[in-house]
Amino acid sequence: MNATLRQRNEDLRQLQGRLPGSLPYDNVRPINVPARCDGKSLFECLIMVYPQVSEAEWNLWFSEGHILFGDVPADPNVRVRGGQQFSHLFPNTTEPDVDAAIEVVTENTAFIVVQKPAPLPVHPCGRFNLNTLTSLLSTVYPQDELRLVHRLDANTTGLMVLARTRAVATDLRQQFELNKVQKQYLVCCSGHPLTDEFVCDEPIAKETVAGGTRELRQDGRESRTRFRVLEKCADGKAFLHAFPETGRTNQIRVHLWGMGLPVLGDPTYLADGQRMANQTLTLADRPMCLHAQRLSFTHPRTGAALHFQASDPVWAGEPGTSSSFQ
Repeated sequence: MNATLRQRNEDLRQLQGRLPGSLPYDNVRPINVPARCDGKSLFECLIMVYPQVSEAEWNLWFSEGHILFGDVPADPNVRVRGGQQFSHLFPNTTEPDVDAAIEVVTENTAFIVVQKPAPLPVHPCGRFNLNTLTSLLSTVYPQDELRLVHRLDANTTGLMVLARTRAVATDLRQQFELNKVQKQYLVCCSGHPLTDEFVCDEPIAKETVAGGTRELRQDGRESRTRFRVLEKCADGKAFLHAFPETGRTNQIRVHLWGMGLPVLGDPTYLADGQRMANQTLTLADRPMCLHAQRLSFTHPRTGAALHFQASDPVWAGEPGTSSSFQ
């Protein structure tokens, strides 16, 4: 590892003790007006764009002066135009703590590859803004606009690639969309699969249901994951390799859940077919046992085949299991 990479990783380690979002700050989130809201009142626009937020909540925020146009409180009755931008002020915000132990595995002028810890959301969402992967990386790559080309769930650990230019981002996104990227996950599930190798190709609904969760549905999007059993443990859990051949949200978790083999530690897709609202685990919670272990893709500039492997997660070395699942 060269000196630059060592310094970046040291700087990231230092953030664990001073997470930027864990100290109170004024969080200002953008509100972009889509073309379909052109000519409507701002209030009507917000109800359309954010159907999960109640009218009572918007009324409260307007009365508190937290919906802004520039630096001035906005009028909920003003007529908006497509492309306008307003903002939502969340004063004195404190975000939940996360695991900031991000490791930069490699970097070049085209992209970086990192090993993401958990819990850590990839990008600003919900209660998280500064305590996210992209925000934390921006502190050690201040001159870069790192671009996401794929995502991992907040509770999933492992390898991610981020592009350093727009052209590289376009190329890598196409590789993911066309399933030209090979992905291998390490999983620990509850229950023993009936066979040592199996496939799940149940379609996954495009739309979310209660709490932002996904479900298997025959009219959903084509989805396919291959699985290989590595070890069946006496306590009823099993270690698997998962090879997703499509890239649907929550795909591995939903497929195993649908087969009655939920991922151990998953707070959303539970045993007995139960689901709870999507949530980000806390540092004190048992980890979700899903780890993006290997990632292979083609270099966007040279065409070379590239292969990266993450170190094993802590939960892979629990008593009664093999020491390594490569």
